[in-house]
Amino acid sequence: MSPAGPAPRPDGWPDPNDRTCDDCGHVWFAGERRHEYADVAAASPEDSDVVCVLCRRQRERPRSEERWAGF
Repeated sequence: MSPAGPAPRPDGWPDPNDRTCDDCGHVWFAGERRHEYADVAAASPEDSDVVCVLCRRQRERPRSEERWAGF
């Protein structure tokens, strides 16, 4: 399974790199890990979390109880 790519940004929404990561507080600078909107289905950019790619991966990682649920 390949890792998920960045979610497309809805038209008119500001660049997520202009906001800090809501999970870890990372501030984006040129050449560093990018930021993404966590929920592009939100009504507005203010209603969506902005996370850096490392925090997005952490959010997508299954919790231990989900990984071992079949055993």
